[in-house]
Amino acid sequence: MLHKKTLIVFDLDGTLFNTLGDLSVAVNYALRHFGLPEHEEQRVRTFIGNGTLKLIERSMGDAALPENMARTGITVEAVHKVYSQFYWEHCTERTLPNPGVVEFLRKAPARIAMLTNKPELPALKILEHFGIRDCVEFMLCGDTTPERKPSPAGLLKIIEMAGESCENTVMVGDDQPDILAARAASVDCVTLFCGFGKPENLSPLNPENVVHSYAEMCDLLMRVSIAR
Repeated sequence: MLHKKTLIVFDLDGTLFNTLGDLSVAVNYALRHFGLPEHEEQRVRTFIGNGTLKLIERSMGDAALPENMARTGITVEAVHKVYSQFYWEHCTERTLPNPGVVEFLRKAPARIAMLTNKPELPALKILEHFGIRDCVEFMLCGDTTPERKPSPAGLLKIIEMAGESCENTVMVGDDQPDILAARAASVDCVTLFCGFGKPENLSPLNPENVVHSYAEMCDLLMRVSIAR
């Protein structure tokens, strides 16, 4: 059972927002640009996690093998560059806040932070587009954090920035990197089983504080959320 928390640190993709539509379009745009096979949206969903370079590497499949990149000259970095520019320009077109999240952020007594492996520019653009940038007091992204999740470094840095304690902080996420970062930082974690993480990958970690809907997540966090 979670005790009261004064700092809630959210993941972004799959936790605060359903970003799959825009991610899928951008991935396929970049793949198409280089003549590589495209993927159905739900297939792209299985590639999400550990940052955008990993997203592109997984999307490229065998084309991302070193011997094939050497042969074709099409590198993960080159595809990622095309993807990143397109995604930045279009990252709010098909993205939506997950149910109840915006309302929770606006009324929660606890302080709110965000730790994402997503780059800062699209992360900020999404928050600003939906009018909740001011709700997020502290934010570290894939290109601003000391180390990306599953490293605990970003989470510990946010706690330090906030002047809070690990005991009074909770990490909220939907995939393995969130759980592992929280555990390594000795921070409680709420794990969503309705986000982008695959249940078959999450279950072996035996996560505590599991929720199966965004309504359940918001209800739990509101019950444990207190002002500093």
